[in-house]
Amino acid sequence: MKVLMTGGSGYFGKLLAGRLREEYGDDIDIVGVDVRECDMDEQECSDMRHVFGDSRKKRIEDVFKTEGSIDAVIHLAFGQSEEMSTDERMMTNVYGTFQMLGLAKKYGVRQFIYPSSTIVYGARLDNPALLRESHPLLGNRDIPSVRDRIEADMICQTQAQSSSGLRVVILRMVPIWRSSGESLLTMYMKGDYVPTLLGFDPMFQIIYEDEVLDAFIAALKCPTARGAYNIRGHIHLPLGEVIRRLGKKPVPLPDFLVHNNGRFIWSKKLSFDFNYIKYPFTVDGARAFEELGYDPAALKKSRAERNRPRDDGAAPDVSGTAAGS
Repeated sequence: MKVLMTGGSGYFGKLLAGRLREEYGDDIDIVGVDVRECDMDEQECSDMRHVFGDSRKKRIEDVFKTEGSIDAVIHLAFGQSEEMSTDERMMTNVYGTFQMLGLAKKYGVRQFIYPSSTIVYGARLDNPALLRESHPLLGNRDIPSVRDRIEADMICQTQAQSSSGLRVVILRMVPIWRSSGESLLTMYMKGDYVPTLLGFDPMFQIIYEDEVLDAFIAALKCPTARGAYNIRGHIHLPLGEVIRRLGKKPVPLPDFLVHNNGRFIWSKKLSFDFNYIKYPFTVDGARAFEELGYDPAALKKSRAERNRPRDDGAAPDVSGTAAGS
């Protein structure tokens, strides 16, 4: 099997390459495509071949020509740095996705996997308790990263519904808890005291990195996978309880003490729709379970004895979950 993975030099690209190598051994050829320099260590180099390429540029087609038969494309490339202009981000996130889909179809790739996010549904007071994949994408388009996710997701949906031989799989992940580095979620919950909005404690879902990696493997292994799948972890608790299980303390505050014009008061780096810590956007994972065989509860049990440190950013071992997995 040959897998082409954009964003291969990134944090998740390296993690996924290692997981693919662990799963398939020498039966897989992983081609990591990225505009960034390759800084992989010896083990990472053995997991994946690095090729310089930019999904925004027409010359990315040269990679498809050179590599020959490709079984799957995993499109991880997504720009959300505040240092990028709005146009740069849109070119990377929306046009880049459109172009990679077109090339995958042109060169006879069998599967295209795009990691989306449950933020595309939007956090709303009138959301059902568990959102299904058919729910409208009502995320706040005034937030560039949310808008780009929605646009790219919709492009992938359109292709998934076509009758072409390319099977497009959209994995809509709940917020990911990273064991190292920074994500929006880990930056929000970084301190010992985590601000929440006074009077609001919505149900909240997070997913571990290893659960994310297993979702990719499940999608790759399913010969009939097509369309959108909600990917949730085994944690489904009120936001305040998630914070407590992390060994931190939630601090309810009025809105004006938490954010100003869409940015956290204490960190200008964090910008998003604060409805996501005010209203629910929790999802139903039944379709992924039934069609992909992805079961976060089973994954949790199989890793029950794995040591998850509590003080270095690793996710808590949460035994209580809500129904609806």
